[in-house]
Parts: sequence; structure tokens; C-alpha cells
Amino acid sequence: MRNRKGLTVVELLVAVVVFALLATVLVPGLGSFFARLEVHTALRTVTAGLSAARYQAIRDNRPVRVEVGGGKFQLSRDDGSGWQVIRSFDLGDRLAIRANSRPVFSPLGNVSPLCTITLQQERRVWRVVVSMFGRVKVYGSG
Repeated sequence: MRNRKGLTVVELLVAVVVFALLATVLVPGLGSFFARLEVHTALRTVTAGLSAARYQAIRDNRPVRVEVGGGKFQLSRDDGSGWQVIRSFDLGDRLAIRANSRPVFSPLGNVSPLCTITLQQERRVWRVVVSMFGRVKVYGSG
């Protein structure tokens, strides 16, 4: 009986073919996985940013404004000389993001005007709705 070490060419070819078959099956699904991941990350960023704006307005006893545009989500505070950006979040450039207003959180935690932030990726749409009491809810497809 011989003591064999290593792989034969046939074993190596079988391993390469199995790897190639797995790659052809799995790679197309990775694109949709990363697209979903980007959307869910942006949704978490928006909801966390809105909660942070409400918390900061209550904590500092000063109004905090939320602005959405150009793939960015910004929190601003009025220092008496105008609105100054205090926090900025990058939401990426693959999503269409828009808001119907620039909500301002009061020191009581209320918001005015009411706001809906819409995130869209191809045909899928998500809406982040801010109620008058500063509560945040996400509605959408996905």
C-alpha cells in the first residue's frame, strides 16, 4: 500500500467545477442582497436620525430641524444667527430620497410641519412618516 499525499488532478478538477457551479448560482443573488442591505441601512439611518433630532431638541431645549436632499440627511439647530448643521448622515446615491417638508422638532418633542420622507429604489418605495408627536413609522414594500 502506498502512502499518498496531496490531490490528484481529477480531484482538483472536480473541486474547481463544484466551485464554479456554486459561484454561478450564488453571484446573481448577491446583487439583490446588497441592494436590500443598502435600503435597510438607509431606513435605519433616517429613523435613528429623526429620533436623535427629537432627543436633541428635548435635551438642549432648542428646536432642531431635519433636512433631506442630495443623498444626505442633516440635523440643524438655530443658534440665533441662523440654522447651523450639527449632524450629517450620508444615505448613498443609489436611492432616490425626498421629503415633503423640513420638519422642526420643538423642545417638547413635537414636530411641525408634519413630514413624510420617501426612499425609492427602482419600483420599490418606502415612506418614513413623522407624526405631530415626533413618533416615527416606516411603511413600504420590502
